[in-house]
Amino acid sequence: MGKTIKTISLILLSVFFLAGVADDAEAKKKKVPKKPKYVGAAKCNGSCHDPYYQAWKKSPHGKSFNSLKPGQGADAKKKAKLDPEKDYTTDPTCLRCHTTGYRQSGGFKPAGSKNKKGKDTSTKIDPEEPSKEQVGCEMCHSVAGGGQFRVVMKNTKGKFKKEETEKYGQRWDYENVCSRCHAHPKSPHGDAKLDYAKVKATVHPYEKFINEDNADQNIVKDGKVKERGKAKAKSEETPLLIEDWKITKKGKLKISKETNPYNKKKKTFNYKK
Repeated sequence: MGKTIKTISLILLSVFFLAGVADDAEAKKKKVPKKPKYVGAAKCNGSCHDPYYQAWKKSPHGKSFNSLKPGQGADAKKKAKLDPEKDYTTDPTCLRCHTTGYRQSGGFKPAGSKNKKGKDTSTKIDPEEPSKEQVGCEMCHSVAGGGQFRVVMKNTKGKFKKEETEKYGQRWDYENVCSRCHAHPKSPHGDAKLDYAKVKATVHPYEKFINEDNADQNIVKDGKVKERGKAKAKSEETPLLIEDWKITKKGKLKISKETNPYNKKKKTFNYKK
């Protein structure tokens, strides 16, 4: 009888221990935020996408804001009939495509930005760790910011399916994404003949930036990208809308509701018909 009781006690103890481990594992998983929000490219660095981040820093996208400064990007400005010596770092039309999430939740805010109480809310710029002040990851990979699907990626340790993050605004219509800026009629640099295949190779040539410290973050080598590639996301079959905007009399950029790929009230994403 004593042995039986001892055996039962050990079994119960094991059950409670395993339950506790399961609860701890579940507790480590973060809850997905209720609303989408831009968080910046720096959040993708570190333990997740370091090779890609390091490559991006050296790319044209990783230096896009710098070209708005006086004397920078002179050739491109002249071609677009812009003044090479003018400061465009607070110009709303330029910020729309040269920064991340401008005029959207969590997005870039230029120098001089203040809240209703007069507090400075402008985005802090770190030359060593560029983020929202450049054309970051979220401008190509998200509809309204990656704050939500980033949590899904972390909770699944990168083993997520396309539909799991797409429902939070991750987009897979990459060639369509390029037209948000490079072929947009409101852009002074608009080029309807954009060579997508050629341009995408310059975004983050990560192979050159893999080292001993971040080799485990090579998501192509570990097969995650290849496995996801077997499935077709909705945005691949039906691309999302591309935003149109206007500059108000007060000098603010306002995105047209009819063309916004994300509906804040309905919390839904809008695809092309």
